[in-house]
Amino acid sequence: MDQDLKLIKKKYGENMAKLCREFFPTLLEEDGLLSTLMLKSFEPNHSLYQDLIDQKLEDEFKNYVYSLVDVENNNEIKTTKTPKELLSEAGYNLYECETEEEIQQFKKYYAKGEELCTFNGGRLDKCRVFFAVKKDVDEIKRIDYPHPQRQDKYGTSVISIQFMKDASHTLSIKNRYNHTVNNPDSTFSNNLDNIIDGLTESFEKEYGLIQRHKNSGFEINGYVKANDGKYYKYNYEINNIYYCPNNIIIDNFEVKRYEKEKYIIMDYFVLDLANKKINIYDERVEDAFLDTIGNIKKIEIEKNKKDKQLIIKVKNDEDIKIVLNEDNEIIKLTNPNVVKMGDKFLYNNTSLQEINLLNLQEVGTDFLMSNNTLQFLNLPNLQKIGNFFLYSNKSLQNINLPSLQKVDDEFLVRNNILQNLNLPNLRIVGDEFLYSNKSLQNINLPNIQKAGSYFLGLNNSLEKLTLPKVQEIGDNFLSSNKILQELTLSNIQKIGDNFLYENTTLQRLDLPNLQEVGDEFLHDNNSLKKLDLPSLQATGDGFLDTNNTLQFLNLPNLCEVGNFFIYNNNVLQELNLPNLQKVGNFFLLYNNSLKELNLSNLQVVGISFLFENNLLQRLTLPNLQKIGNNFLFCNKSLQSLNLLNLQEVGDNFLFSNNAIQILNLPNLRTVGESFLQSNITLQKLNCPNLEKTKDFFLKSHPIFNETNFEDNNKNKTK
Repeated sequence: MDQDLKLIKKKYGENMAKLCREFFPTLLEEDGLLSTLMLKSFEPNHSLYQDLIDQKLEDEFKNYVYSLVDVENNNEIKTTKTPKELLSEAGYNLYECETEEEIQQFKKYYAKGEELCTFNGGRLDKCRVFFAVKKDVDEIKRIDYPHPQRQDKYGTSVISIQFMKDASHTLSIKNRYNHTVNNPDSTFSNNLDNIIDGLTESFEKEYGLIQRHKNSGFEINGYVKANDGKYYKYNYEINNIYYCPNNIIIDNFEVKRYEKEKYIIMDYFVLDLANKKINIYDERVEDAFLDTIGNIKKIEIEKNKKDKQLIIKVKNDEDIKIVLNEDNEIIKLTNPNVVKMGDKFLYNNTSLQEINLLNLQEVGTDFLMSNNTLQFLNLPNLQKIGNFFLYSNKSLQNINLPSLQKVDDEFLVRNNILQNLNLPNLRIVGDEFLYSNKSLQNINLPNIQKAGSYFLGLNNSLEKLTLPKVQEIGDNFLSSNKILQELTLSNIQKIGDNFLYENTTLQRLDLPNLQEVGDEFLHDNNSLKKLDLPSLQATGDGFLDTNNTLQFLNLPNLCEVGNFFIYNNNVLQELNLPNLQKVGNFFLLYNNSLKELNLSNLQVVGISFLFENNLLQRLTLPNLQKIGNNFLFCNKSLQSLNLLNLQEVGDNFLFSNNAIQILNLPNLRTVGESFLQSNITLQKLNCPNLEKTKDFFLKSHPIFNETNFEDNNKNKTK
């Protein structure tokens, strides 16, 4: 027992030895049994114990180890059915691919970005490839699974069943999400019987694919079972290649060990000590890291035993310093040589904590795209950034990029703990700048001039923002920000759709030079009481839609508005629009406070103009020529109306108006149905040029006998 536990302690750590003492007292009675089982099943590493604890796999681990000594199988499944027959019972159609063209036929089932690396070609050289497709696959839509799970209905609706062609016949079952979910290459725990009982035996009989190391169903995230039957901890999986600690690479389940005296496997790179080169193992992987190294003159290796780190000094013009953790992952990098960097720099790295690139001026796309551990960033001379910069970082709290002038799309998207951002010279930003940042409280952007769509969208921490030089911003600017109270955009001229959409707290907004806005401007803002937009000329649809607090609005130069202008505002009492010429549908729909409105230059209005406004008493429209349906529908208070230039109206004109007594329409020629219907107060109507009346609307009204009206219509019917 003691020798077993000593060996386990040496190979797997003290905590694992304690766990084995607790779990396997019977196995420890036989000298060498437990240590042999462990060494045959798990490549030595001191992280195994903690990984089991973190994933709550203690019981599964215990059962798995006991299963290794259970030589009798009293539950052996006997089947006479073929794999096609069994899978048909499970709802699948099975296909074997014998050519590359046959493999490519299944690519149509995979969403963009979730395609199997099998489709990259060459898989048939090492594997037998099958696809099982659910019979109702066309009814299972990706859009219905916004939060995918490896074995949900969509993920398992198309599976690829692949056996290595060597004697091990190692099995991998790959699902439809590929790398969107954890361990997609181990669907159903790589156990065919988890799909339907007897499938493992059926593949053995039908195709001779007898697995040397069948998967019992035990699975641990971050580990892969190779064709030697062992579980290996890995740092990265890229294109079905696993990069492991201890200088091990597992390529299509084949274990490759590199001599530590000659090589260092760091991340997914191979440092060749003898030839002074850093290579990338898989040539299909693109990464700008190699281009930043240059010609290596000398390599020095230093071990930091206290911190369990390996320090690599690459001698070039100036020293490059690479620091690895105990698993040989890159955690720190200093490179004073690089000035311009290409795309996909350390694209797959997930462990880097500190980076110093002192002379870097420009980076391409996908810089540290997958990294979510970076805590310190020092890029003092960086001026230009491509798309997807630090896309998944969740550790940076403070960023200072004093020289940055331009960033492309999706800069620091989904960074959830960033609190302070200083970009004093930034001028242009692309789409989704800091989108879905939950914690940002302080941001310094004094020189920004142009911003794309979704600028700081879904930010719920920023209370105050000043962008004094910005002139143009795209759609969804600060959309769904719930706490912003003060915003200054003193030079803004053009704004896209959904500006401050659903901001419920904004109390002060300064936009003196704004000329044009898109749809849903300040939709559902319920705190702003005063808004002065002296330069605004045009708006899209939904301008100030559902704003229930605005009391003062100044739009002296507004010329054109879209649909639903100030829809459902219940407190606005005064509005001056002297230059407005054209309005869309539903203008001031359900406004219940406005009493006076001057639209002296308005010429055309859409449907439902001032629909159900109950307090409007005075309306000036001297140049109005054309009106849509439902004009002033159910207005209860308007007593006078001057429409001297009106020529055409739609249906329900002044329907159910109960206050107007005199109506002068000298140029009206055409009306729709229900003209002035249910109007009980009208005493005089003048429309001498009316040409078309349909089934006349006012036959029962007293004013029908007015001479000026009746004679006119008689003349027109002769």
